Amino acid sequence: MSHVEASAAPRGEREALEHLSFVRGPGERRAALLALLLTPGSQREQAAWKEATADVAQAAQIAADVALLGPATRLPVFDALLERSRTAPLAERQGLVETARRVMGADGQVSPLDRLRWLALRQRLGEAPLAPPGTAVAPDGTELAQADAVEFAVLTAFLARIVPVDAGGSRIAHAGRLWHERVLAPWAALLNPLGGAASMCQAPDSEQMLRALRRMQAQSWMHRPVLVQAWIAAIEEDPGVASLGADACDALRLAATLLDAPLPPSLAARYRDPGWS
Repeated sequence: MSHVEASAAPRGEREALEHLSFVRGPGERRAALLALLLTPGSQREQAAWKEATADVAQAAQIAADVALLGPATRLPVFDALLERSRTAPLAERQGLVETARRVMGADGQVSPLDRLRWLALRQRLGEAPLAPPGTAVAPDGTELAQADAVEFAVLTAFLARIVPVDAGGSRIAHAGRLWHERVLAPWAALLNPLGGAASMCQAPDSEQMLRALRRMQAQSWMHRPVLVQAWIAAIEEDPGVASLGADACDALRLAATLLDAPLPPSLAARYRDPGWS
């Protein structure tokens, strides 16, 4: 399956993409990126966004255009705007990272998906580079060390709060635990002496999640795509039990970004490239 083309978007979304393609100035980029991070319906986050973009003349129009973007387009636009921001002065990038933190936390709640978005923004703007490469491993994952398998289980447990949904897009009982177990099946021999994958499915706290992420970022460039594919395969092997909803796709795409790993074709096909230069 190929990437969804921009021309396949509804007319309103196509017009919004055309408008957003001209967003290049620092204030306009800030307004668009922050709008893409807002939780729908959160009045406190909306108020924080307005305060953060009070100096941007086109902020209201930018927010209106962002609101027209569908699930297949939002993250690609987010990525494209981050790419435009990567060469901005350090002070501007640091300010954007801090403002994003403030806006996303304005309502006192930060969801697991929010955390992934903020971490991706922080990394793409040069605030959190990848850890040094680890020891090369076989691409089938058979040489993953026990300590690495444990940290992969922790990171997968974090994603299990978002990923598994039924065919109708709703959470199903025990779906996260079942998905977590399937993902880790190739490394069961490493995990069983420590209690098995089931004992490692509890939601990690922020410090545990970040430690696990750093450990996975330190895997070799050959191994990181194997980890991402394990997440996808655990869904695709039994589509009658669970499928990939919009939030699940976003979580896995963001996780792949954080691991600097390419998207598996089946996941990449869920997104629409805005086609910007």
